[in-house]
Amino acid sequence: MLVAAVGSARRALTKLAFRLGVPALATVPGSALMLQKLETVGAHQPIEDAARLFIGGRTDSVPVIADGTPVAVMTRADFTSGLERSGPTAMIGEQTCHDVVTVSPSDSLADVLDQLYAAAPDSIAVVVDRGKPVGVLTVATLEDYVDRDA
Repeated sequence: MLVAAVGSARRALTKLAFRLGVPALATVPGSALMLQKLETVGAHQPIEDAARLFIGGRTDSVPVIADGTPVAVMTRADFTSGLERSGPTAMIGEQTCHDVVTVSPSDSLADVLDQLYAAAPDSIAVVVDRGKPVGVLTVATLEDYVDRDA
């Protein structure tokens, strides 16, 4: 499923770039899609600490950090199932989360798609700048960007 989605998004991005006469669009850096401040949670924090981020509706995914490094991404669905299964005091790092692909702000959208394609299904890209997570990119984010500009 992810393979088809990534391939589809990459084809759409490339097609859009050429149709607009701007083949460089495929080289737009991933950082261009990040518009909000990124919140993170620690792997050793209880699930209830993530509640304020998800319940407030401010985000759909949050990088999980261990020893200063992104190790996973918790989505709203991961949060809900973890809360139901393990309760509010269970550690975030013990919950089912999405695998992470680390990218830099200067990586092109095409490069980010390639990395997501090569990773485990349902992986989510975390943009890291100078050792700090600064954004999250998903296949859906990339597809929305392409659809908006189509």
